[in-house]
Amino acid sequence: VYMYREKVNIPPLKSYITIEGAGTDKTIVKWGDTAQTPGPNGRPLGTYGSATFAVNSPYFLAKNITFQVSK
Repeated sequence: VYMYREKVNIPPLKSYITIEGAGTDKTIVKWGDTAQTPGPNGRPLGTYGSATFAVNSPYFLAKNITFQVSK
């Protein structure tokens, strides 16, 4: 089981990215932010800023992977 505890943001200029895991029960990306988590400026991140895995680029594909919010 691969467990990655990190926040991921794929920017708009990074296109044609594919992420493939070893299976939805074996590859899990986790992060624990919520809309109320304080950001760098001390104010809440809000819904958009609290994403565990944010993709803003075209032609993104994810296969055999789970994205999970942890506490």
